[in-house]
Amino acid sequence: MNTRKNTNKLKLIIFIIPLLITSCSMTKNIKNPTAISEKQFLEINNTRQFVLIRGENINNPVLLFLHGGPGATETSMLRKYNSDLEKHFIVVYWDQRNTGKSYDKKFPKEEIKVQKYIQDVDILVRYLKERFKKEKILLVGHSWGSRLGMYAVQQHPENFIAYVGVAQDVSAYECELISYQFALKKAKELNKTKALKKLEEMGEPQNGEYAKMYKTGIKGYWSQKRMLMGLGGDSYKKGIYLEWMLSVWFSREYSFSDVLRYFKTFKFSFDNIVKDPDFNNFDFIKQIPEVKIPVYFISGSYDYILPWTLSEKYCDTLIAPYKEFIKFDKSGHNPLFEEPEKFNKEIIRIYNQIKEKEGITQGGDSNFLFYF
Repeated sequence: MNTRKNTNKLKLIIFIIPLLITSCSMTKNIKNPTAISEKQFLEINNTRQFVLIRGENINNPVLLFLHGGPGATETSMLRKYNSDLEKHFIVVYWDQRNTGKSYDKKFPKEEIKVQKYIQDVDILVRYLKERFKKEKILLVGHSWGSRLGMYAVQQHPENFIAYVGVAQDVSAYECELISYQFALKKAKELNKTKALKKLEEMGEPQNGEYAKMYKTGIKGYWSQKRMLMGLGGDSYKKGIYLEWMLSVWFSREYSFSDVLRYFKTFKFSFDNIVKDPDFNNFDFIKQIPEVKIPVYFISGSYDYILPWTLSEKYCDTLIAPYKEFIKFDKSGHNPLFEEPEKFNKEIIRIYNQIKEKEGITQGGDSNFLFYF
């Protein structure tokens, strides 16, 4: 009898697992005759990339979120915490090359290059401008996406009315040095002897090449980050990364198979981009000292992954028509998820502020594009 029950259970498991893995994803329709809610794959720079577009009014300005990583899609968290922005904008959620639903198991590692990502941004921006008949759009980048954002506004300022950098990345070496020094200080303060010993053995980063900045190579970089997180240098809200994974699991837009390969795509992207010389040794304070459009930086006061102090320093030195540094006191590396209501209001305020200054009309030619 027990054998028969066990056999039936096994059959049920065998039946369910393929269904979970191959289950279709969907996005909820917005019940409004002027709304848009669609998901599609676009051919971008000879690669198939996933784009989700949602908004309550097709005439609203466009927002495109440029996520971090590289290789870490944020669509599920953005939909969970920042979907209120869909009331005010046409929100475009984009999975960058070989990330999330853009995953391709045969994707060539040689295609994971900084310049390829920059080209992807430009192609997608031009597509959105043409499709929605906008002359300009607002750019927002989060973490790794903030690097792409700065490259985009430097190269094509004519495409953007303003830029918002969230957890702005500034400099490979100086960022890691501040991060390491914070971890070392906290390990001493909290009497974390094991972490302190490891950090002292590693020593400070010596350069801005991620795979060689520590004596132990790329392992040293990840070891420092794990200890930093354990010492409170990444977030104010605990459990944010577990919540992140669960959000992918329960997202309407992602399938079970997308969940299974989440870390695989992240690892693939990072392991290969660190080999690209353009990814290493960058310093925006020296390389991008000036931009031609308004710039806003949003950082969490608990962020020492990409230290808020360095973002503030960059804001102080950057030459721009208008600039503003905004610090969230109850956030770390992810203020858009740790203080979402405040973040959403801030994005709307930024839009309204520039709309007022530039005389932009709702649905007019000068509109915004957001990246995370």
